[in-house]
Amino acid sequence: MKKRLVKLVSVLLMLAVVSGLCACLDDFDDYGDYGYGYDDESDDPTKATEGTYIRSNFNADQYPYFAVLGSKEKDIYSLLYEELSKGSQKFDCKKVKASAEQLTKAIDAVLNDHPELFWIDNQYEYTYDPDDGSIEDVSFDFFDFANTPDKLHDAKVAFEKAADNILDGARSQPFMVERERAIHDYICKNTTYDESAPYNQSAYSVIVLHRSVCAGYSRAFQYLMNRAGLTCYYVPGTTTDSSIAGEDGAHAWNIVYLDGEYYNVDVLWDDTASETYGEDVYPFFNLSDSAFLYHARVELALSLPKCTGTKYKYSNYFGKTVEAEDLVFEDAA
Repeated sequence: MKKRLVKLVSVLLMLAVVSGLCACLDDFDDYGDYGYGYDDESDDPTKATEGTYIRSNFNADQYPYFAVLGSKEKDIYSLLYEELSKGSQKFDCKKVKASAEQLTKAIDAVLNDHPELFWIDNQYEYTYDPDDGSIEDVSFDFFDFANTPDKLHDAKVAFEKAADNILDGARSQPFMVERERAIHDYICKNTTYDESAPYNQSAYSVIVLHRSVCAGYSRAFQYLMNRAGLTCYYVPGTTTDSSIAGEDGAHAWNIVYLDGEYYNVDVLWDDTASETYGEDVYPFFNLSDSAFLYHARVELALSLPKCTGTKYKYSNYFGKTVEAEDLVFEDAA
């Protein structure tokens, strides 16, 4: 179901519409390229015995979905990341002995934490031991542009080259919030909202192809922000107003961390609002939870930090813009 955004009812503004919303610090040193490393400290007090899986632990500040998992789920998360990051499509999980429920939760966490795994489709299969129900192996579908080792290599080169070109401009900004705006603006100006866009759940759809939906916008923003030295999370959720929710209300956006506080950002909805107004506007840029209208987190995202920051809200830092509370939505014709 397509929706349109209508401008604020105001004598100073002319009404306009646009279809389709969602389908589904100041001066810091440059952190350099986004590091995908992880530490070796374990939160499991038991020592591994011979033949068991010894996991790697991921930094909780950078990888919050890993942090909220249980011990067995962290094991399978670590194994999934190790295998998927090196391009394995099918691999043995016997040492981890996770259940199907634990596998599903760990896969969601890996995909939410790691937008750099842009070649992974949302489909997978597994076999299990009928005696205890533990997963024996798992197989993932890769997108067709990366379903052989050579094609995956070429896709990584194209993806990273495109990202580097974007980041060259963002890294020239002296303040982190200005880097954030540069990345936000690049995505808005160079991406077309398109429900039929291929690979639209992946950052690849935005960074390379420039056509996507909310998930692609949000994963691309997460990847570029992290590469630029900022902490940024992917947030799955729903829209809470029936006039903009679509059939299932599914939506995605981001949380960013600036100068000790967390903020919500919805790049797609800022893009939609800017198209409606015919100029760059930022109604969903760096908002606290209380100001972030029409959005509700779901599932693992409920454990993400609360957003209470106000300093870097667009109108508080950069100047006047259209505010979220001034927008109205209605069904598209």
